[in-house]
Amino acid sequence: MLDELNRDASGGGRWVKLNRVEHGTLKGIVVDVETREKTYKGQVVLSHKTGKPRLSRVFTLITDLRDPDIDDDQGVRRFDANEGAYFAILDAIKAAKATAEVGDTLEVKVTADPPTTASQAEYAARWTKGPGVPDWYQTLMEATPAVSVEAPF
Repeated sequence: MLDELNRDASGGGRWVKLNRVEHGTLKGIVVDVETREKTYKGQVVLSHKTGKPRLSRVFTLITDLRDPDIDDDQGVRRFDANEGAYFAILDAIKAAKATAEVGDTLEVKVTADPPTTASQAEYAARWTKGPGVPDWYQTLMEATPAVSVEAPF
């Protein structure tokens, strides 16, 4: 959790929305994947079948996307993969006969919009090996200062 807080405080990536065909394709070098419990309005979302918390995976990618309003935008983007996107990514890794590693390339897109507001879109993904994490990103992560918070007691 503190790693996530530090990353967010240091500009660890803007979020990309990818849940409709019109959002296009997201492609980038994978630099991090974290598993989170899904929440809605501050409450953990539970599975109807198991009663356990539903999970989402947050992928941090280095992309070609740039925000012209941000001078030092280096294309770091975060994508919250719901179950449909996550299973498409798993299928892509299997199809590539690969072992997923930081530095690999992920390409994911919506192939069909969700039929209802309570449904998920359908996704397709491609996973390819390499090219590795750029040196500038490694340097940025190593230079990120730890956030120290003093307790008020």
